[in-house]
Amino acid sequence: MLNAALTPAAFDPGDTGTPESAWRHLLATRPIWEPQTDALVIVSPHPDDEVLAAGGLIHSWSAAGRSVTVVSVTDGEAAFPRWRGLAEVRRRELNCALRKLSLAHVSVIRLGIADGRVARHANRLRNALLGLLGMPITLVVPYEHDGHPDHEAVGDVCCAMARTHQVDIVRYPIWAWHHMNPAALGTLRWGRFMLSPEAQRAKSHAIQCFESQLRPPFAQPVVPSRVLPYVERPYEAFLL
Repeated sequence: MLNAALTPAAFDPGDTGTPESAWRHLLATRPIWEPQTDALVIVSPHPDDEVLAAGGLIHSWSAAGRSVTVVSVTDGEAAFPRWRGLAEVRRRELNCALRKLSLAHVSVIRLGIADGRVARHANRLRNALLGLLGMPITLVVPYEHDGHPDHEAVGDVCCAMARTHQVDIVRYPIWAWHHMNPAALGTLRWGRFMLSPEAQRAKSHAIQCFESQLRPPFAQPVVPSRVLPYVERPYEAFLL
């Protein structure tokens, strides 16, 4: 059972949400952080989570010639259940975004687990991660109390594996930026990965690839403009 003080309400993009100014006040004095391994494994419940949370890190690490692997857990087809072919659309959007972030190849491991059903197929995620643990890596994963069942299932699996296999791990909020009170997370350890102007530009261009989430043709956006300030900071914030 989740701690009620740390559990956000069900996400509604129409809600005003927590102002970015409140998060900036919390994060402004948090220490600078960088991964301690040359290889990163970014675990993403849905296409766009990896870019929203760690697009600048992906760009910076890849530009330095280091290894970046994205584990794409679902294809995000449940965002608009009546949109036929949405899974393929979102895979194309992810490929577009990664090309904006990096001229070098970023490996993508697609698991194809049903969107919204990650908890039922946790062993598939475990097995995929086991195949990546033969070298020192840093896992970059969703916050385990983020408020979306897929995010929480992925976060739980990854945190457990990091403990068992003594792997470096950091966690990223997505929905929690919008719903949670910064005071509830104020006592946790944070680190900020600083972004160069080039990394910020690359991330901004990459985010625009996710047309289905920003500008869907027949529905309200899943990622409305009011939430973009959370991912447009000059740094990316991770729970350590």
